[in-house]
Amino acid sequence: MESLCSELKVEIFRYVSTPIALILLNRNWYSTSQDPHARAEWLIYKYGRAHSLFHAIRLGNNFVTVEVVQVLLAKKAVISRYFIQRLVMQFGTSDPKLTEMRIKYNMNVDTSKDETWASNLSLPVFTKLVTEATNELKCDMAIRGNDLELFHYLTAGALTINQAPAVLSENIQHIEDLIINKKFIPFPPRPKTLVRKSSPGGEVEYYPSKDGYENNRQINLISRAVLIQPELVNLWKNIGYNEVCSDLNEIVVEGTLLVCLPPNPPDNWICPSTDDIIERLQKLFKLGFRLTDRIIEESINLFESRINIVGEPLLNAFSKIQGNSTPAIVKSTLTKIRKTGKKTRNSRKKR
Repeated sequence: MESLCSELKVEIFRYVSTPIALILLNRNWYSTSQDPHARAEWLIYKYGRAHSLFHAIRLGNNFVTVEVVQVLLAKKAVISRYFIQRLVMQFGTSDPKLTEMRIKYNMNVDTSKDETWASNLSLPVFTKLVTEATNELKCDMAIRGNDLELFHYLTAGALTINQAPAVLSENIQHIEDLIINKKFIPFPPRPKTLVRKSSPGGEVEYYPSKDGYENNRQINLISRAVLIQPELVNLWKNIGYNEVCSDLNEIVVEGTLLVCLPPNPPDNWICPSTDDIIERLQKLFKLGFRLTDRIIEESINLFESRINIVGEPLLNAFSKIQGNSTPAIVKSTLTKIRKTGKKTRNSRKKR
């Protein structure tokens, strides 16, 4: 009975969004929160197998232990070569006295690497992760490498969007090896609740970021590759990265719309029809991407300067896809476009 009770508590614990309230309730729940199985179940349920190890480390030494890592890996949490590369980049602390002296003598100290995502990770946990990754991946760990940078070059991130498809196609076997065998998965994008407002001059993004999350530049890089080769999504899902669509959703869907409705179209460009736009979006939906109210609102803002040209087919596409759940802004914007068009036609007739 006691065993059953413990199992039920672990099951309940995994569904709690913020466990602290439950932990403070009584000692029994506190004991449950210390159980490596409860912690692992909670991490996987909340963040998925692809990002559970990242968040375990992010939550600090009071949360992640060798036992928690062991249970996570037993429950098929994904450990990638890139994860280890980033871990090595950001593991360990700086000598505070040395940093102080460097600042004192104006040595242009880069403090962006101090107190990072993995800087305070305990040595036993660090050793456990590196050892387990080496045993599981059975490949050259390239500790001083960077699989995200490698992915950038393999997917022609340094070339224009017109040149990229051919190069990506040439490198597809290397990309597949990187994802399937090295388990390459980018770190999660920074939650919008943690995104700081940029200063007028723009905020400098350091790589790797102090909090561990991928910066906008890195997420854009991954999204660009998906736009060029959507099949990458299925490769990632095959290794357990089921959150790929939710991680990249807004950028990929909005990027597809920009491809359909380019901001600087060539002279021979023809505005796509409603059905053309729907067809492009449906291909994404089959992979797991979604059209959200936020994307619809941002798209209206994105195409605001050209809304009288591209607005009607775009908004009609949104309306057909969303049906009864279409946000009111679509109808109101369509009404404005049609009124503007009617006025324009009337003024032409008067001339």
